[in-house]
Amino acid sequence: MTPHATRLVTINGVRVKLILDEKQQVSVLRSLTGTTPTDTQVDGLSVPVGPLWLRLSVRALKWYRTKRAPGVGPECVYEPSCSRYAELALRQYGLRKGLYSTLKRLHRCRPGAGGVDLP
Repeated sequence: MTPHATRLVTINGVRVKLILDEKQQVSVLRSLTGTTPTDTQVDGLSVPVGPLWLRLSVRALKWYRTKRAPGVGPECVYEPSCSRYAELALRQYGLRKGLYSTLKRLHRCRPGAGGVDLP
């Protein structure tokens, strides 16, 4: 039996109680509200001052999320989304380990996967 998680969300002023399989909850929450709590936290992080590679990487990821990601839709099954995971991994681990961690995450992405997955 898969564990279920409960989360209260507000959609257009209506409070809804979600009781779903933990892996499905992120996809449903993102589909209903357009975001997740971790996505919102990562979006609120400022662009780092340095090093240069990190500043450029974070700017590129933020650009991707505003320009390209809306066309993709709320498809990501993980919290945070893959681009936000990449930003956190680069900030936390540095260039080499951050890229490696991001590539491993992208490899795990498939139907039936999902849930909270932080670097």
